[in-house]
Amino acid sequence: MTFTSRLLVFAVFPILALLSLQAWYPTVLRDIENVVLPLITNVPFSRNLSIPGPPLRADTPLIVTAFPHWSHYEKIARIAVALADLGYPITFITGRIFEQNVGSLHANITFQPIIGQPDKLSAEDYEVLKTLKPGSVEERVFLETKAFVDGMPDQHHTLQNVFSSFRKAHGSSKPLISLYDVPFGGHIPILLGAPGIKPYASVALSCHPLTLDSVDTYPFHMGKKPHIGSDAVSIHHEANQQHNMDDATRKISQAFWQKAKDLGSVEMHDWHTYHTMAAVPDHLMVLGVPEFEYSRSDLRPNVHYFGAFPKDKQQQSSELNLPEWWDDVAVAKTAGKKIVAVSQGTLGTNMGDLLLPTLEALKDRDDILVIATTVAVEVKDVPNLVIPKNARVAKFVPYDLLIPKLDVLVNNGGFGAVISSLSQGVPMVLAGTGQDKNVTNTIVDWKEVGINLGRIDPTVDQLRDSIFKVLEEEKYRRNAIAMSKIFERYNLSEVFDNVIQDIVRRWQEVESGIRKNDAFRG
Repeated sequence: MTFTSRLLVFAVFPILALLSLQAWYPTVLRDIENVVLPLITNVPFSRNLSIPGPPLRADTPLIVTAFPHWSHYEKIARIAVALADLGYPITFITGRIFEQNVGSLHANITFQPIIGQPDKLSAEDYEVLKTLKPGSVEERVFLETKAFVDGMPDQHHTLQNVFSSFRKAHGSSKPLISLYDVPFGGHIPILLGAPGIKPYASVALSCHPLTLDSVDTYPFHMGKKPHIGSDAVSIHHEANQQHNMDDATRKISQAFWQKAKDLGSVEMHDWHTYHTMAAVPDHLMVLGVPEFEYSRSDLRPNVHYFGAFPKDKQQQSSELNLPEWWDDVAVAKTAGKKIVAVSQGTLGTNMGDLLLPTLEALKDRDDILVIATTVAVEVKDVPNLVIPKNARVAKFVPYDLLIPKLDVLVNNGGFGAVISSLSQGVPMVLAGTGQDKNVTNTIVDWKEVGINLGRIDPTVDQLRDSIFKVLEEEKYRRNAIAMSKIFERYNLSEVFDNVIQDIVRRWQEVESGIRKNDAFRG
């Protein structure tokens, strides 16, 4: 072997192999580092190299916070479990109603309750809510003020207590990394200059479409496809300005900023609430993929998409408490029948809006099996429920098991359900407004992965026609499958791990520089 050949074998190839590992298998590389670095740390030669290795994940505690509502908590919990599986110790902050659930998530996860505030709306709040029209401006102002403003002080004080405990336990020997559910407003004051302990890195978790303003899009709540043309930027800018001044947005924003100011914030802006919550963290982790979003030329580099949630670990059917009719789904599928599922969601509890009319719309189709889930209401408590012979109804069915068997999902447009469907190539018929549903459902329609009915209470005929159209026109299934292929490129654990490890490395560099300066001055 020539000298050049030996040089390639012993010098160049190992470098190329290392670079390939870093590029394509970062988690594998870090697993190797976690095994090897402890073995060589005390070897004199390794100390002389002066190359600090990253701390083990087990030595990198994280703080994770979830807004105390099931639709938020269950998503943040899945992120926490994925990180705990990688070895990170996690303090999980959320409402006391989830204490038992948090305790069963993972050995690496410790529960910490939100102090002070009740975990849910009071009886008086629900009475007020009953008087407000679903999807109305009044309902939006009431709910968003309750969610984003009223809870901010208790959330802020909870975080400061947890951050203080972290500092007492670790001093400056570890970076304080806080991952939090976007609507959890307790982070806002400290990130905008309020006195107190600020995390070294704030990582917001967005389980809904992007709420950031952009010159390339209409405002978040409009649910309108971007304008195309040379005047697009000016049209979007004007729409954003008008949105900031509309009555609901202005009332919510004024209350939000006043509360932040009361808690010590000094960096005050004229941004609306949704933009602010997504704009202030160091990193924004977004459920979904860029292809299921409007393109933004001004999107910041600290926005990271993480695809869909991984499937739950396989459990025995007895552990899942599946409904007694569950085997009917497989039988119907084998017989060539179409499977259509309808769910009302966790917030919309009026079964007359979507679930009942869907059952009515499909009751005469012997070639379709309808699976209906009531979610927030016991089946026996659903008024006027008549179950057709081609339908099966339960309060809950594990969607990880159900969605792969579906031909169409009928839903109000909850972002989690939409992402689950798209990641598995299932087209949808959506009927919902309010929260983020205007945006989500418009994107579904724009991408032709489903049909947006644009209302919370579609008629039987509208549902029947739309479901039949999605079943019969191949483009919806084809586009949904194409979208699922994009989701396959993403791995939640790797995306989060990459961001966290990069944060740790930057912290190491800063700390190393401080120690060198102290040594020089000494």
